[in-house]
Amino acid sequence: MAEPLRPEQFETLLQRLGPDREAAATRYEQLRRRLIAVFEYRRCHHAEELADETLDRVARKLQELRDEFTGSDPSRYVFGVAWNVARESYRRPATLPLPETWERPASAAKEEDDELENACLDRCLEKLDAGDKRLALEYHEGQGGAKIRLRSELARELGLSQNALRLKIHRVTARLRECVLQCVDRSRETDLTGALRGV
Repeated sequence: MAEPLRPEQFETLLQRLGPDREAAATRYEQLRRRLIAVFEYRRCHHAEELADETLDRVARKLQELRDEFTGSDPSRYVFGVAWNVARESYRRPATLPLPETWERPASAAKEEDDELENACLDRCLEKLDAGDKRLALEYHEGQGGAKIRLRSELARELGLSQNALRLKIHRVTARLRECVLQCVDRSRETDLTGALRGV
């Protein structure tokens, strides 16, 4: 699994997309929609996830290259990366939906992993300031049309455009993901150290 995108990497991509933040955010959303359409046209599974993966890779590379990247518009580079992501996706095993009657066998290790991740998520949510914590929780509430309405209301309440809200939640989620991964790693190291001392 790729490491979570850092805020400064995301900022580098936005700066390359335009000097005005709102215009850059609009271009980001347009690029993302075009990528989803390209992946769907190429019959790739999980087109939205692949679009996000592409943009994350580009953001990492742009931050790594800094001034070495030539050209003012990274769009051509984005679609070059998308082609590689599409080819890689063809080699991944396709996931098929399971029958509704199928029950996953209970796994103690899986349950322990889920419990650890949930405990770490709770800890990391508590580290956020009140506004970001509320945003992280409310942004993912609801299903389908209800979720869209809730997000529109949230954007209106915060005085943000839909694009600005997506960028804000992206940054908050990236911080949360990094915090959870570090927390899980630390907890496993502590458990391993304790187990080795007991040997």
